[in-house]
Amino acid sequence: MKSKIAATGICLLFSLSLMAQREILSLNGTWEVEESIDAVKVPAKFGHKVQVPGLTNTAIPSFEGVDKFYSKEYYSNQWVQPTLMKLDIDPDTMKTGYSLQKRNYFWYRKTFETKPGFEAVILKINKAQFGSMVLVNGKRAGEYDGCFSSRQYDITPFLKKKGTNVVIVRIGAHPAVLPPSVPSGNDFEKRHWTPGIYDDVSVIFTNYPYIETVQVAPDIHKGEILVQAKVITRPGTGTFRLTGRIKEWKSGREISDLTKDFTTEGVSGKIVTFSIPLKNARLWAPGDPFLYSLNLSTGSDDMNVRFGMREFRFDTPTKRAYLNDKLIFLRGSNITLHRFFDDSLCVNHPWEEEWVRKLLTDLPGKYNWNSFRFCIGPVPDKWFDIADEVGLLIQNEYFIWSYRPYWDRSLLKSHLQDWMRDCWNHPSVAWWDINNETRETILTELISELRPLDLSGRAWDNGYNLPEGDNDPVEDHNYKFYSTRFGNDSWNQQKFMNGMAEKTTNSPHPTAHACVLNEYGWLWLKRNGQKTLLTSPVYDSIAKGYSNQQRQELYAYLIAAETEYFRAHRNYAGVLHFDYLTGDFHGAITGDIFRDPVTLEPVKVYDEYFTEIFKPLGVYVNYFPASVMPGAETEIPVMLVNDEYRRISGNIELKIINETGEEVANSSGPFNIGELSQYTGKIKIRMPLKEGSYRIHTYAVQSDGSKTLCRREISITLKR
Repeated sequence: MKSKIAATGICLLFSLSLMAQREILSLNGTWEVEESIDAVKVPAKFGHKVQVPGLTNTAIPSFEGVDKFYSKEYYSNQWVQPTLMKLDIDPDTMKTGYSLQKRNYFWYRKTFETKPGFEAVILKINKAQFGSMVLVNGKRAGEYDGCFSSRQYDITPFLKKKGTNVVIVRIGAHPAVLPPSVPSGNDFEKRHWTPGIYDDVSVIFTNYPYIETVQVAPDIHKGEILVQAKVITRPGTGTFRLTGRIKEWKSGREISDLTKDFTTEGVSGKIVTFSIPLKNARLWAPGDPFLYSLNLSTGSDDMNVRFGMREFRFDTPTKRAYLNDKLIFLRGSNITLHRFFDDSLCVNHPWEEEWVRKLLTDLPGKYNWNSFRFCIGPVPDKWFDIADEVGLLIQNEYFIWSYRPYWDRSLLKSHLQDWMRDCWNHPSVAWWDINNETRETILTELISELRPLDLSGRAWDNGYNLPEGDNDPVEDHNYKFYSTRFGNDSWNQQKFMNGMAEKTTNSPHPTAHACVLNEYGWLWLKRNGQKTLLTSPVYDSIAKGYSNQQRQELYAYLIAAETEYFRAHRNYAGVLHFDYLTGDFHGAITGDIFRDPVTLEPVKVYDEYFTEIFKPLGVYVNYFPASVMPGAETEIPVMLVNDEYRRISGNIELKIINETGEEVANSSGPFNIGELSQYTGKIKIRMPLKEGSYRIHTYAVQSDGSKTLCRREISITLKR
């Protein structure tokens, strides 16, 4: 009898091993699309085509005014109001916004073939806005009001046993089709709200028991990963088995495995948590973004999850960031992708892997950036895949800039959970950010409730609210130097010399937590050098009559000086320039660094400065005199910061260059700076006797010949 039972068990395991593992069919590509006012009736014909993933404004033939919508926040923004169509409506009475379109919905249509031999078929839409409803072969499969996260639909009951199936996805044409209680994103600077299925769509063919979701949390101290999986079983199933195999992602070499049995306890969607050892792991870091992959199998279904062994945290006692228990200084910029969606040059570039990889690799590598804030809105999942591979640390910010009191709190919490679930296996996702520049206690409460869901224990940024956790960071938007809005119309560069680069009270205050400076400058220009709506008063004050090119040169010089200043004083755990990529359009109030975003060519003078100002060996010359006397012997303070894990020595070389590019004076002195440390030296030099405009070029030259350049402009004159 015992041998008969054993034989039965062997046959069962053998039959499970013969069952087909999951197959994933991508539905990316060309879809048919049509518009409607009605929410229920499917269009009789589909006369347009569009790419998925992508935006509906790229449809062929195009739809008129496809993204014309004024959000409540944008319409009430005093800076942009002069550029807007006047409406007979008080912005205070708006809930979501005002549509300038004659449509409410877009209907997307695609076909696919049934695959035999599978018990369950799941449709997964990674992101669609604004809201989505799914029909399969004319039958309703489900609906989701989220705009920034994925949703899975069990479409098994609606499929034909064989042949062609028709899937239709209805999305909102603008945010106002959703109830005001639905958080659909808000941004005071976003001009258009463009609908689209803007992330991957796939059909998953599988068998019971199948894996719905997996979370992998690395523990570098224990040498293991914590795995949490949701497994869907047939009703009445008592037990199931999971096998986890860890491999090196690139080589495919198997490192570790574990098989474990679980009871369902009568739950068809069972969540289980267990550990798999991973000893002597190679740690993930920006300089070495080493990746592993976990294959988790039930015997009839499997899922591959890529991950990195790393721990990133902030520390309040030291006010610093730490990666794998080593202090790290964050250097980088911001990407505001949903504003770039407003740009006429956006088209399908955010879904072209070559373009995205170049965006996240070439210039960030050249500029020595290790960090980005994905600002006010999510990016397609592929962006995180690439960030994982190239070693970027991402501040992942949700789509909230100001809180609407009529939002459904429980719905917002659910959407935030979905957003976290989509992102938490990526080692590049370093910390969460629930909002931009918002003060609202409900968000603080939600962080407390959401924090335990992330098994990696990431920190949370809380916008302009005080931090919720002991070691959560705060962010600073330090605009006090140039903005006339803050009373600096009499600004002069001498303020740098007397400053300490301290955190402003503009951000969460008072607090002594680690602080990341992720916005500063208030000097934005359009790509052709024209002033933006926000910066027009600034340039009229400090650069009246300048040409577009002269303004770009001034922008580069001042942003460089400010970046050097903030890095040198070491008051911030990170310094992130704002903005690397955003929208450029009539009515824009901020700007980015590109001359041409299609080819990702930066403005030339920006490139010259950005190549220097974020180098790990940073140089800041604290010298901004209003004027200098001819022939004066001057002592110039030079501050150095070392972001590397090694001591650096060399020479500080200071050169004075005249208007023709000729070197007319020089001086030098040695430096020696410890790892992750700071050094201040003073270099004596005699100024030229001839009056005129000069540049001081200060180099920190390392013993291997590599160097960092800092530029200063001075005026030598007898006048006081």
